[in-house]
Amino acid sequence: YQRRVRGDSHEGVTFEEEDPEMGGEGTNGVAGENPLAAYQVTCPICRRDAKVRGDQITNLPMNYYAVKLLELIDYFKLERNNKLPCIGCAEPAHWRCIECDENYCQDHSDFHHKSRATCDHRILTFKQILLSPRSLSTMRNQYCSHHNNKALEIFCKDCNRAICTLCAVTQHKHHETKEVADAVAALRSKIDSLKPQISMNLYSLKQAMTRVKTAMREVNVDAQVSSRKVSGMIEMCISAVREKERELVAELESKKRVNNEIINSQKELLEGELNSMQAGREFVERAFIGSEVEVLCLEPQIVAKMDELISGDCPTLQSEVDKVSFSPSGHENIFKAIEVLGKVGPPKPDRGPRMIVDENGELVLLDNQGNIIRGETKELLALLKKNILEEEIRLVEEQRQRELEEEKQKRQEAARLKALEPPRTPTPLPPRDFTQPFGYSRVFGKMGMEAGMFNGPVGLSVSDKGHLVVCDVHNNRIQVVRTDGTYVQSFGVTGTGVGEMNGPNDVCMFNGRNFLVADTYNDRVQLFAPTGRFIRTIGQKARRRAIFMSNIPGGTKKPDSMEGVFDKPFGVTVNSKGQILVSDMGNHRIQMFERSGEFKCQIGCRGEDPGQLMYPYGIAVDPDDNIYVCDLGNHRVQKFNADGRFTKVIGCKGTENGEFQQPRSIAVDTKTGCVAVVDTGLHRIQLFTSDGKFVNKFGSRGKEDNRFSSPCGITFSADGEIYVSDFRNHRIHAL
Repeated sequence: YQRRVRGDSHEGVTFEEEDPEMGGEGTNGVAGENPLAAYQVTCPICRRDAKVRGDQITNLPMNYYAVKLLELIDYFKLERNNKLPCIGCAEPAHWRCIECDENYCQDHSDFHHKSRATCDHRILTFKQILLSPRSLSTMRNQYCSHHNNKALEIFCKDCNRAICTLCAVTQHKHHETKEVADAVAALRSKIDSLKPQISMNLYSLKQAMTRVKTAMREVNVDAQVSSRKVSGMIEMCISAVREKERELVAELESKKRVNNEIINSQKELLEGELNSMQAGREFVERAFIGSEVEVLCLEPQIVAKMDELISGDCPTLQSEVDKVSFSPSGHENIFKAIEVLGKVGPPKPDRGPRMIVDENGELVLLDNQGNIIRGETKELLALLKKNILEEEIRLVEEQRQRELEEEKQKRQEAARLKALEPPRTPTPLPPRDFTQPFGYSRVFGKMGMEAGMFNGPVGLSVSDKGHLVVCDVHNNRIQVVRTDGTYVQSFGVTGTGVGEMNGPNDVCMFNGRNFLVADTYNDRVQLFAPTGRFIRTIGQKARRRAIFMSNIPGGTKKPDSMEGVFDKPFGVTVNSKGQILVSDMGNHRIQMFERSGEFKCQIGCRGEDPGQLMYPYGIAVDPDDNIYVCDLGNHRVQKFNADGRFTKVIGCKGTENGEFQQPRSIAVDTKTGCVAVVDTGLHRIQLFTSDGKFVNKFGSRGKEDNRFSSPCGITFSADGEIYVSDFRNHRIHAL
């Protein structure tokens, strides 16, 4: 037992061999097999570690509690197998005296219990002892490790251990000693003096736990009440919108009925005139069926009928049909109102009626006078709706007035400071030399839906303020950031309505300030103000898919090829005249529009010959209004003059310099005329002169700062810096 449980007078000491090379294998808790082996001793109470050699472990003081517990376990195993003998006979023992520390059979245990000297002893079964380990502490069989027949009756305070009387007069004769009973009584007295403080600390902890539980309940109740408020407010807003919807639909139905009545009356008038004219024509034709004499006899009637048919005028329509359409207005105010509809945060100061929880945990309404109103939750929420709406409208109006006042003050201060500044002429920067080796200067952005994050950036442009405009295609929005990646603004939401987007793939500046966006999967181009407010739409998708005859003899064309109709427009740009050019990818052509949005002409058609296109993507113009188109399906770039006449092919399919694999985007430097092409399939950027001569290249596939993964957009800044959208890495490179 000593080898199994020796330790630093703490229960459960464990040993781990530290250096097996010092002699033999480790014993993992069995010390002494190799006297020179070092062991790591860890105490589970003080958690201290110490290195002890095997020959030193046997000198550690005995852990009597563990020794006694292990001894009883061994006795219990023998007792279960009826192999544990009684101290007084050879019968199996099933009982043990706690005070005598001896094993007895049933007869001897009864005799021991009835004896006058031992009648007060506790006799228990081994199972009872093991189920109540505290009984081990009262066992008397605790002997000195140096004198096996001497009981431990003295406690040495200097050594902090129990010793026998013989050790007290020999090894510990100069130490401070005390009888074990007196030492235990002193320790118990000390513990009893500390119990009130412990009880007070325990009470404080219980009170704190009660407060925490109360706070937890209050948090849950607050969340439940706030959730009901949110649901009530949203329900009220939805009801108002539905009511407006019913009103507008009813108005449309009324307009529809009026127009149908007008059209039906016109239809009846035209049908009468048509029947009369058809009857006159049939009369004339039947008159010539008879003989010549009969025809001559009917000559007056035939001539009169012919004069009537020739002189008959088409009846004049008395009423014009008013066209019915829906023009949304004020929806931007609705969006702003939704943003300020409410916020989650600390409760506002008590004002107006509100929902509270009373002392019984019941949800009640507290009115302006402090009166508590009880009732059904729906009834209470209905009483709240009107007051909450008025309060929110008041707050929104106050906020708007504050914003207007702040904006006015800012404008006045800016005007004052500008008036004090001396006039200065900016020094133009020299053109950039694109023949020099490239190096990335910075990378910004990462995948996400938050402001300044991207999910598949594609088309790029630079605003009049020098900010970078990014098409965040999978988030269906346009983001404006500074050239260092700092977020400025964003606009657009997912949808098919006006101002909504579905896969915006390209953007450019219109009139220097407005944003022109290729809303690809809504088959249209949308124009937005600098603030992100929707202005108007250019183009539309085909309304039907039937093939019909064109004006070319023997030719056919689809409705998707009609003027101003798009099939997935992927690129958009504006020339110096303000004319809008759109790459109509699905119809394999470029469409040109006037500033007003009126269709002007079409450039290209499907094919592989020069001047023909196959899935055109990116589009750009140079200062002379020459047009550059990424002919993705033919793996080349084509150049057209300002009138749309083909002039040059740049590149072909391949992997060498000047060759492409699916070029998707293109940009032109206004100072040097350098043409930059995004070679998406080869994950690189290639630069050419305006005549198509290869100049330089940069990039390869990867996730490092100087590498791309499917780049999809490119643009130049005023000082010649190149910005590239790294589609699959969800970031922007500045070169």
